[in-house]
Amino acid sequence: MPSQRVYPQLTLCEYVSAYILSDYGVDGFVDDTACIYPEGSAILCFSLDNPFIFKEISSGCIIKLTKFNFIPQFKQPRFYQVIACPTKVLHVIFKPYGAYKLLGIPQNTSFDEHGTSLFDMLADKIKPLLNQIEDAAYNTSHIIQLVNKWLENQLVKNEKIDVSRVSHACMLIATSQGNIPIKQLTQNMHISKRALEYQFQEQVGLSPKLYSRITRFSFLFTAIKNNKAIDWQELSFRHNFFDQAHFINEFKYFSGNSPTRLSEINPILTTDSGL
Repeated sequence: MPSQRVYPQLTLCEYVSAYILSDYGVDGFVDDTACIYPEGSAILCFSLDNPFIFKEISSGCIIKLTKFNFIPQFKQPRFYQVIACPTKVLHVIFKPYGAYKLLGIPQNTSFDEHGTSLFDMLADKIKPLLNQIEDAAYNTSHIIQLVNKWLENQLVKNEKIDVSRVSHACMLIATSQGNIPIKQLTQNMHISKRALEYQFQEQVGLSPKLYSRITRFSFLFTAIKNNKAIDWQELSFRHNFFDQAHFINEFKYFSGNSPTRLSEINPILTTDSGL
C-alpha cells in the first residue's frame, strides 16, 4: 500500500506529527482482514471518495463510517473484515496531546471507538473545510493545504489551551522508549501522580502508564519490523520486561499477534509514531 508522508507547517509541528496520504487502489483491503492497533495518536481521517465499511471480527457488527472521521486513542488492537474502502485517504496524525489542543475537545470524551463523524463532533466549525475537500476531489496537495490552514486557524482560536506539562511528560516517555517509571516521571516534573493522571486523561485520552506501555510497544514493533536477526532475550531486557513471557504477552496485548508472527499483521495505517 503506497503512502506519502507530508510534514505540517512549522507552526503546527508541535501538535501534528504528519499528514499521511494512503493510496489503497481500486480494490484496497476489500475482503481482507485488516487491523488497527494502538500507536499513541488520535487521527483525523479524510476519505477522498468512498467511506470505509467494515465487519468487526470480534462482534460481527457491520460498521459504516462517514467520509470524514475522528479516530480517538484506543487501548487494544481491532480486527476488521473490509467490505468497502476508499481509494485514497488523508490521515492527520496528531501528537499525543495535539487533538486536545487543536480541536479543543477533552480526549476522555465518549467518542465512537471506531470513528466519530467530524461534522457530528465539530458541526459548523469544520463544515466549510469538509465542503472544500469535497470540491477539491483528488487534488491531494490542495487538500493538504486546506487542512493545514484550518488547523492553523484552530491553533489561533485555542491559544489559551495549555498542554505544556503533558507535552513535556510525553517527551520524557518517548526519550525513555516508554520505560520511565511513573514515580520517576512525576518527580522529574514536580507534579503529583493524581494531577498527572488527570491531565493525561483529559489531554491524551489515556493514563500515563498506558501511554508509556503503548510507546514501548511502538518502539518494539518498529525494531522487530526493521531487523531480521533479533536477539529476543536482549530485546526483552533492554525494554525492562520481567522475562520473555512478559514481553510476548505485552506484544500480543497491543498487536493481537506474537512478535514472531509480525508479518501476519496487516495494518490499515502505520504511523511509526514511536520514532
